[in-house]
Amino acid sequence: MTGLHKRIKLIERIIRKDQIQTFENILSKIYCSPITLRRDIKAMGGITSYTHRGKYITLPDIPVFNEFGIWFCKDIGFTKFKNSFDLIVNIINSAEKGITREKIEEILSIKISKQIQILLSQNRLHRVKLGAKYLYLSEKLAKDKKHQLQVLDIDIEEYYDRKIKIVDLIALLKAVLTEHKIDMNNLKKLSKKYSLDVPIKKVEQLILKYDLLSKKKH
Repeated sequence: MTGLHKRIKLIERIIRKDQIQTFENILSKIYCSPITLRRDIKAMGGITSYTHRGKYITLPDIPVFNEFGIWFCKDIGFTKFKNSFDLIVNIINSAEKGITREKIEEILSIKISKQIQILLSQNRLHRVKLGAKYLYLSEKLAKDKKHQLQVLDIDIEEYYDRKIKIVDLIALLKAVLTEHKIDMNNLKKLSKKYSLDVPIKKVEQLILKYDLLSKKKH
C-alpha cells in the first residue's frame, strides 16, 4: 500500500469515528500540508458543512439527506448541493406557494441575509413584497403571474398598501379598452401615457385578477 493510500485510509478512519470531523483535527493527526489534505478530502468526495463556517467534514456515504437535501449531525448542517446558495434556491423552487426568508432560515438553522443579497445580485431569486416582508417564489410560479395570484390568494388592497382612486381605475379601464395591444412588458409606458397614479405592480395585478387581456380579445 502506497503512502497516499495509507493517508487516505487514515483520513477516512478519523472521520468515520464520529461521522464528522474538523479540518484542523484531521490535519493534527495527518503528517501532510493543509493543501495536500484538502486535495485528499476532495478526491474522497468529502462534504464540507454549510454551517459553522465550513469547519466540519464528512464522507459522501455517511449523510442521510432529508427532502430539502440537508443532513444534520447534532447542530452541524451538510447538504447534497454544491453550496448554501444552490441549497437556498432549491428550497425556494420546492415551495409551491412561496416561502419567507424566516422559514428558510428555520429549515437551514442559519441566517441567510448575505446569501439572499448575493443571489438577488445574480438574478437567481424571484420575490414579491407582502407588507413588510418578502415572499420568495419558485421560478415556475414567478413566470406564471396569473397562477401566482391564484396560489397566493392575495387581495389587491392587501398586496399593496396604497389605495387606488376611482379616477385611476376608470383611466386603467379606458387604457385597456383603447389600446390595440397590451402586455405585461409595456405597462410602464401605458401608465405614463394615461397618467395613472397607480404602482405598476398594482396595475399588473388588477389586469391579471380580472383577466382583462382575455376579455379584451373577445
